[in-house]
Amino acid sequence: MMEIHEIMSTGVVTITPAEAATAAWTRMRRRAVRHLVVMDEGQVVGVLSERDLGGRSGAAIRRNRTVHELMTRRVEVADPEATIDDAANLMRERLIGSLPVMDGDDLVGIVTATDVFEALGRDATGPLSSAERQLLRAPSSSKRLGGQPVVRKRSATGSRRRSLGANGQNREALADEVARPMKRKAGRTTAPQVPANIRVSGVELDDDDRAYIRQRLGTKLGKFATSIERVTVRVRDVNGDRGGVDKVCNIKVVLSGLPSVVFESQSASLKAAVNAALTGVERAVRRSVDRRRTTPLKALAGKSGR
Repeated sequence: MMEIHEIMSTGVVTITPAEAATAAWTRMRRRAVRHLVVMDEGQVVGVLSERDLGGRSGAAIRRNRTVHELMTRRVEVADPEATIDDAANLMRERLIGSLPVMDGDDLVGIVTATDVFEALGRDATGPLSSAERQLLRAPSSSKRLGGQPVVRKRSATGSRRRSLGANGQNREALADEVARPMKRKAGRTTAPQVPANIRVSGVELDDDDRAYIRQRLGTKLGKFATSIERVTVRVRDVNGDRGGVDKVCNIKVVLSGLPSVVFESQSASLKAAVNAALTGVERAVRRSVDRRRTTPLKALAGKSGR
């Protein structure tokens, strides 16, 4: 059974209770997150969500307010080794959208409802109720939060597409080698597999380590597979025997018709560096792909007419 530490985001964005709500909103937009963990003297004292701040149309709610006034004070937390089933059950029972992940007294990550339910898949969790969809999955572009309504695409048969599940094609590990006729080409990503090249310098990766990285790549980036041509992962030890915070993971994602995305993370632990890089590159790819999806039609027409 998958555990929370396998899907959590390690780059937790925090804020203090005394900061302005407007500052919290700006931090969310800049860091492309929907939840902030509220810290006071090293202790988790609350969680602040995009919804708490009123979303895109919530300027009046945020005006002259502090984080302390708007945050959720009753904080449910999760253990890194708890299962995602446990997290899903807690989120559905309490109708909460995120769980800070605590290793003892240390904040080590955060997991959102989107992370959990996408990892489990709808077949495992059952259909979400209306309240759960609104509370756990409402995106920042939803009409309720002041954005544009989200249009759900339907398949040729007219049935709604299934959410990405743990056993779905887009959750599979990225491929090691892809035959030449099946390789993806610039501007076209119709090939069925996304190739991922793992390069190593100064560290040792066994087959299990490589399989773990490929599986995590599939979990994090599988939802964007139709926009990805290839992925390159480089892991290295920059200090050798001297030790220290010297394990570096660099991930480059070549996107079809968009600039490539690169994210690098460094940590004393190779696994921590890899997981942080995966979280960072997922956010960067999401921003890039979403930016293309939301480009106004007039802007596209203007470019094509030049």
